[in-house]
Amino acid sequence: MIGPLQFRRRVPGRSIPAILWFDACRFLVECSLRVLYRYRVLDRRRIPREGAVLVIANHVSFLDPMLVGSAMSDRQFSPMARDTLFKGFFGRLLRSYGCIPVRREGGDAAAMKAALGELAAGRCVAIFPEGTRSEDGTMQPFRRGVLLLVRRAKVRIVPMGVAGSHEVWPKGRSRPRLRGRVVVAVGEAIEPTAVCDAEESAALGLLEQAVGEQAARARTAVAGRRPPPDSLPA
Repeated sequence: MIGPLQFRRRVPGRSIPAILWFDACRFLVECSLRVLYRYRVLDRRRIPREGAVLVIANHVSFLDPMLVGSAMSDRQFSPMARDTLFKGFFGRLLRSYGCIPVRREGGDAAAMKAALGELAAGRCVAIFPEGTRSEDGTMQPFRRGVLLLVRRAKVRIVPMGVAGSHEVWPKGRSRPRLRGRVVVAVGEAIEPTAVCDAEESAALGLLEQAVGEQAARARTAVAGRRPPPDSLPA
């Protein structure tokens, strides 16, 4: 059912034209991903249907925000992206999707405030905790900014793993290849207490493990094998 009640559930507080614009773009992007890269999402049902959610994922390609966004078909999200991308027409396009600009170096109080505002409104935010794309496709250590955001927002965290996009559009390549296979694996939501009550290194380790397991499941699916079950508790 599509209607005002569904809009309020999916993206509370956002205007209907903005929601429809995002949905239309997401639909076109997902169709393109399926045609070009045999795009597949594992366990999409694990994404909570309502309430604030922080999505965390590994980052290996410029395609990753589109892959994560397409996986969240029922929910819209505000991805955090580096501020240098917010220029000219492309910058206006990013802002129309609710993207949050963030400086790479040093703390960015404005970006943190914007992300907290989205989550406080019951919406979804996506962040790539490595801070930048991986050079070789392997997951890099998470920066502590994601931990600060979780501890201030106290919302559920959904780990996602992306695989195949590094081969399609690796860092340093000016444009994507037009053939390949990409998969996103969605993990069970993590309650904020699991992160907020743990010591910093243990909390970051938990988040890294959760995303790493989903990235491994996605890589297995890209290779055409049956993904292993999650080892983290639900």
